[in-house]
Amino acid sequence: MAREFVALNGRIWLIRPRHEVRKDEVASHVTLELVSDIETRVVSCRREEWEVAVPDLAALLARSVVSGASRSVVTNGDR
Repeated sequence: MAREFVALNGRIWLIRPRHEVRKDEVASHVTLELVSDIETRVVSCRREEWEVAVPDLAALLARSVVSGASRSVVTNGDR
């Protein structure tokens, strides 16, 4: 099920589940793709956070990362 979200800056996001989920988290998590006209982001969340009538889409957007990025990558300047 896809959902639409309008961020505070007016950007419209289409949020939809992705098929790719870590194999040990399939039962408990869902990976979401957030797509706007200029950017694609990804976030993983617990199924019960997404599968409710009114999920906190602003919180999911805030936790998302640019598609292809990783939170665990450390650059030389960050060490």
